[in-house]
Amino acid sequence: MASNGNTKRGDNLYLTTMDTIDPKTVCVDLDGEENELNESSDKQTCVKWPILFERASGSWWNPKFDSPILEREQWEKSFPQTRRRFRAILCIILVSCLAWSVFFGIRQDVLWLEFLIGSVVFLCLIALILGFTFTKFYKRFYLLTSILLSVLLCGGILAQFLYSNSLVSTVGTFAASIEVLFMMYTVIPMPLFMSIGLGVTHSIFYEVLVAVRNDYMQQPIIIVGKALLHLCVHVMGIHIFIMSQVGQRSTFWKIGQSVLAQRELKNEKRIKEKMIHSLMPPSVAQEVMASRQDKEQNPDEDSRSKKRNSKSKNVKGEIIFRPFNMNTMDNVSILFADIVGFTKMSSNKTAAHLVGLLNDLFGRFDTLCTNSGCEKISTLGDCYYCVSGCPQSREDHAKCCVDMGLGMIIAIKEFDRDNNESVNMRVGVHTGTVLCGIVGRQRFKFDVWSNDVTLANTMESSGLPGKVHISEASLSFLNKEDYDVEEGPDVQDNRTYKVLIEEYDTSKSTYAVRHTEEQKVIKTYFINGYKNEMGQEGSEGGDPTSSNQQGADGVGHVEGNPEDLDESSEKHRLSNHFESKGSDVNGITRNLLYRRRSASDVSLEQENEEETRDGEHGKYMNDKQIIKLINEDSTNQEFFYRPPIHALTLAFTTAEMETDYRDHYLEDTQNQNTVSSPRYQALLEIIVAFMVFGITSVCCFLIFERQIPWILVFIIFLILEILCLIQAFTDVRYKERKVETCPSCTHLMSGWYFRNLIGAVVTSIPVLAVYSNLSCEIAISTFSQDHFFCYCIVMALLHYCNYNMISSWVKSIVASLAGIVILVLLYVQLCVFKNNPGTKSMVNGTFGYSNTTDISISTLVTTIAPDATVVPPLFSGEHPLQFEIILDIILLLILVFFLNREFEISYRLSYHGDKQASANKQQMQLNKEQADWLLHNIIPKHVSEQLKGENCQYSKNHKDVGVIFAAIVNFNEFYDESYEGGREYLRVLNELVSDYEDLLNQHRFKDVEKIKTITSTFMAASGLNTQSRMENKHPHAHLFALMEFSMEMQEVVKRFNESLFNFDFILNIGYNHGEVTAGVIGTTKLLYDIWGDTVNISSRMYSTGVKDRIQVPEACLKLLEEVFEFEYRGTIQVKGKGDMKTYLLKGKRDGVHWE
Repeated sequence: MASNGNTKRGDNLYLTTMDTIDPKTVCVDLDGEENELNESSDKQTCVKWPILFERASGSWWNPKFDSPILEREQWEKSFPQTRRRFRAILCIILVSCLAWSVFFGIRQDVLWLEFLIGSVVFLCLIALILGFTFTKFYKRFYLLTSILLSVLLCGGILAQFLYSNSLVSTVGTFAASIEVLFMMYTVIPMPLFMSIGLGVTHSIFYEVLVAVRNDYMQQPIIIVGKALLHLCVHVMGIHIFIMSQVGQRSTFWKIGQSVLAQRELKNEKRIKEKMIHSLMPPSVAQEVMASRQDKEQNPDEDSRSKKRNSKSKNVKGEIIFRPFNMNTMDNVSILFADIVGFTKMSSNKTAAHLVGLLNDLFGRFDTLCTNSGCEKISTLGDCYYCVSGCPQSREDHAKCCVDMGLGMIIAIKEFDRDNNESVNMRVGVHTGTVLCGIVGRQRFKFDVWSNDVTLANTMESSGLPGKVHISEASLSFLNKEDYDVEEGPDVQDNRTYKVLIEEYDTSKSTYAVRHTEEQKVIKTYFINGYKNEMGQEGSEGGDPTSSNQQGADGVGHVEGNPEDLDESSEKHRLSNHFESKGSDVNGITRNLLYRRRSASDVSLEQENEEETRDGEHGKYMNDKQIIKLINEDSTNQEFFYRPPIHALTLAFTTAEMETDYRDHYLEDTQNQNTVSSPRYQALLEIIVAFMVFGITSVCCFLIFERQIPWILVFIIFLILEILCLIQAFTDVRYKERKVETCPSCTHLMSGWYFRNLIGAVVTSIPVLAVYSNLSCEIAISTFSQDHFFCYCIVMALLHYCNYNMISSWVKSIVASLAGIVILVLLYVQLCVFKNNPGTKSMVNGTFGYSNTTDISISTLVTTIAPDATVVPPLFSGEHPLQFEIILDIILLLILVFFLNREFEISYRLSYHGDKQASANKQQMQLNKEQADWLLHNIIPKHVSEQLKGENCQYSKNHKDVGVIFAAIVNFNEFYDESYEGGREYLRVLNELVSDYEDLLNQHRFKDVEKIKTITSTFMAASGLNTQSRMENKHPHAHLFALMEFSMEMQEVVKRFNESLFNFDFILNIGYNHGEVTAGVIGTTKLLYDIWGDTVNISSRMYSTGVKDRIQVPEACLKLLEEVFEFEYRGTIQVKGKGDMKTYLLKGKRDGVHWE
C-alpha cells in the first residue's frame, strides 16, 4: 500500500472504515489503498456463507458488531426507535384490554365481573408501564421493563385457567398467546435467548394447562399439531428478530459510511476548490466544469471537431466553435520579471541542480506574489510574471505590482546571499486591458492576452537590473510621493490601430487580407525604491522574509521551460493565471494535493499517533471516529428513526428515491455477501415461508380429512414454493448468469409489481392451504377440528408479517381479506346440522361450561338438564363464539398491520441509509475524478503517482526525449483588438489548439503529451512516461510518434485554413530530441514542465525555421531517417550554439511501420 511516509492515524483508520465498503463505489485517494480494497473484496466474494452485516461478530444467535463501542453506540442511536415501537405496542395492548373489558361488560356471564376487573387492572398496569417509558429511568431499566411486561402478558393469559369456568375460548387464548410470543420477538426489546426462554416456557405452560382443562386436547395428534403451530410462531419470530437486529446494525453502519463519505466529500471538495484556485478563478472554473459535463452529456461537440478534422473538404469561412471562456478586464497591471545572469548561473550546474535553484527562487516569489495582492500567471524558463486587478478588480493594482517588483529585487538579493550566486532581476510593469480565460482543453491554464500584455513584456526586456520599469499608464495609478521615480527611455507602442489592406498573392493568384499599423512610442519610468524608508523596510522585512522562509521550506518541484525563447515570441508570451486572495493562499500546496486525508479528528491523531501501530487499537480509534462523525450532526440522530417517507403511504417523499427503492432488488450489486442484502434476505424469507407452509401442511394432513381438493392445492402450492425457492437461490448464486441468459425475464421477476404480486401469493399460501381443508366434516367432527381450523388460521395470519421487502399495505390488505373470510364463515351456515347428542351440538345450561375453558366441547352429552341450552356448531352461523372470534381476528389484524408497517419503515430506513452512503460515495468519487482531472492538467498522471509521499520533490532526468515547438508565426498579423478587443481571434486560436489536442486522444500518440501553449506556440514532448516507453516494441517509437504527430498538426492547420476566409495560418515546427529535466515548480501554484538544452534547441528550430515546414538538427537525422525522409537545408546560426546543420522533413517513407 502506498504510504505518506510518516502515516497518520486518520489514513489507516479511514482504510479500516472503508474495508467493507463496496470497492466499485469507494473513493480512496491512493491507488494502493483502492487496490487493497479490491483484493479484500475479492476475498470476500470467495466466502461461502454470508455474514449477517458489515462488521458483524459472526454469531447468528446473537447479532452484534465486532466492536463493543459500535454496538453500544448502535444501541444508543436505535433506542429512540425501539422506545417508540415499545410505546406503540403498549397502546395496542391498552386498546386490547379496553376491548376485552367492553366485551366482558356486554356479555355479563358467570364470572364476568372478575374478568372485567382483571382487564381493568391489567389496563392500569399497562398504562403505568407506558407512563414509565416517558421517564428518564426507562432507558436504564428498559430490560427489566420488558421482562415485567412479558411476564404480565403471559401471566394474564395463564391466569384464566385458575377458574373452572372461563369466559374466553381456547381460540381466544391461543390467539392471545401467539400474539404475545410475536411481540416478545419483535417489539418488546429483549435479547434473543430471553425471548426464546420466556416464549418456549409460556408455550409449554399454556398447552399443558389447556390439555388439563380440556380432555380432547390430551390426544397425541392434537398435542403434536398444537406443538407444530407453536413451532411455526417461534420460527417466524426468531427470523424476524434476527433480521430486525441485522437491519438495525446494517442501517447504523450504512449511516456511518454515509457521514464518513460526507466528511470525505467535504475534504475532496476543499481539495478540488484549492486545485481550481491553483488553475483558474472559481467563476471561470465553474464554466470549465460545466462545459466538461456538457461534453460528457453531449458528444456532438466532438463530432463537430471530427468533422473539421476529417479528410473531406471544408466550406470556406465555416468554423463550428467549441465552448469558449474569455472575458475582458480593464485597469489590470501586468508584471514581467526576468533573471539577469541566469545563463551564466546555469552554465556550470547540472539540470537537476538548476531546477532546484529555480524552484527555491520561484517559491519565494510565489509567497511574495500572494502577500503583495498579485496573481501569479506562470513562469517561462527564468521569466516570472503575474497580474493584479484580474480576475477580481482592485483599485491598488498598480501599487501591488510595483511592490511585488521591488520585493522580487530584494528577494533575489537574499537568494544570492543564501546560495552564493550573483543574479539580479529585471522587472517591467504596464497597466491596461487584458483578455483573461482559457485556450485549449487539455493541460490548460488560466491566461491573459492583449497587446498590453505584450507591452508589459517589452517593459521588462527594455528595463535595467535592480529597477522596476513601468509605463506612463501604470504611473498614473501610483502615488508618486511614495516611490523614487526617474524617467526612462521611450518604448515602441504596439497598441496601434491596425488597418486592413488587400494584398495580391502572385503565387496563388489570390487576394489576401493583411494588417498595416502606424508606429507610436510611450513614455516610461524607472522606480528605484521607496522614498519613505519605512515603506522600504516594510517591503524588505515583510514579504521577502516570508518568501525566503517559504522557499526554504518549500518542496523542490521545478518547471523547466525553454531557457530563452527568441525575442519575437517573447513579445507574445501568454501564460496561466492562478487565483489567491490577500494573504490567504488559495493555491493548492503539494501536501494538500498528494496527501488527501480522510475525515479525521486532529486532536485524536496527535494524541494517538504512535499507538495506531496496533491494528486492534487502530480499529478501535476508527470506530470512535465514526461515532464522532455521526454525533457531530444533529440531523443524524433523527435519521435513525425518521426516514423521509410519507406517514400514510410509507412512500419516499421524493419520486426519484421511491423509484430507486422499487428497483433496488433488480439493481442490487452491493453487500452480496451479507444477509442484509436484498437477495439474501429474500432467500431467507422464502425459506421461512417454505417451513411455515410445510408445518401447516403437516398439521392439515394430521388433523383434517385428506380430501382431493386439499391434495391438489397442496401439490400446486408445493410446486410454487419450490419455484420461489429456486428463484431466490439462483438470484444469490447465479445472478450474473441469469441476467446474461434472459435479461428481460430477470427484469420482470425482479420488478416491484411482480415481487409484490408473488409476495402476496406466497404469504397467503398458509392461509389458503388451511381454507382449502374447510368442509362439513370439520363442522360435525367430534374431534374439534373446527377449533383447530381456527388455530391454523390465526397462526397463518401472522405469516403476513414475513416478506419485509414488499409493501406493507399489500400484505395488510391481503391479511385483512383472509381475516374477513373467517368472519364471514362464522356468520354463514355452510352445512345442515342435526341437533342431536350424537353430533357436535353442545349442551349447556349456564353458558359457562363446567370444567372447561371452551364454549363448545366435543364431549358427548347423554343427558340434558332441564335448563340446558343446545349450542350450535361453530360454523353454523349461530354459535356464540362468533363475537369473540371477531374480536380475536380484529385485534390480530391490528397487530399484523402495525408490525408490517414497522418492518417496512425499518427496511426503508436501511435502504435510505445505504442509498445516502452510496450517493455520497459516488459524489465523492465524482469530486475525486474532477480533482484528478484538474490535477492532471497541471501535472501528468505518471508524475503525480510519484508525488504521494511526505517528500513531494520531483525532478527527473530523461534521455532521448522528443520535444517540439509548433508556432503559428503569423498569428500576430491575424490578431486585432479593434474587434471585440481581440476576443474572437482568440476563439479561433482556441479552436486550433483544441484540434491539436484532439490528436492526443489517438492511441498511436500515447507517448506524446502536451506541455503547454505559449500564445500561438504549442509545446509537446514524447518519452517522458517511462512505463509507456517500455511497452513499445521499438526503442525510438516515441520519437517517431512525435514526428508523425507534427505531420498531423500540419494537416490540422491545412484543414483549418480551408475554413478561414482570406487568411492562411503559417505553422513552423521545430523538432529536437535528447536529455531533458522534467520537474514541478512552485510552492502555491504548481506547474509541470521540462527544461534543458534539448528544449532550447527545439525552440530555435521553429524560430529559425521555414514556412510550413518541420526543421530538425543534424543529431535527429540519424534516428529519424529510417522512417522519415529529410532534405538538407543548410547551416544556421543558433544562439548559444553557433552554427548548426539543419534538415527539413519531406515526408514519411512508404510502407514503414514501427508499432
